[in-house]
Amino acid sequence: MNTFIKAISLATFSIIMTGCTSNPVMNIQDRNIPDRLDGSTQTQGSVKKSIIAGCIQRNWTCREVAPGKIHASINVRKHHAEAEINYNISNYSITYKDSDMLDYNEKYYTIHRNYNRWVRNLNDAIIKQLSI
Repeated sequence: MNTFIKAISLATFSIIMTGCTSNPVMNIQDRNIPDRLDGSTQTQGSVKKSIIAGCIQRNWTCREVAPGKIHASINVRKHHAEAEINYNISNYSITYKDSDMLDYNEKYYTIHRNYNRWVRNLNDAIIKQLSI
């Protein structure tokens, strides 16, 4: 009987831990564009260049699909994620678009926690590039 209780407890723990990897999808909304460190103001071209540099720094593949809109994607092992980056000279947003093998749940708008870490790292890299 004691072995049976341990097996049930282990199975329950495994199910609970599997569910812990999903978090609400992180979108970066209307993040302000800072002035450069030298005090100069940003242009549409400098913002685009900084976003692309941030993508490259964090191993995201990106391409401009329209003025003020960049499609970014990342592949990590068997996982794939896509985001859309909308920008102007005042602000930018990073919005979830699609993914594979990241347990995306459309109903609850949740995803594997690694996606949020990748977006947070991308956002940090973009902020850094916008400043220099």
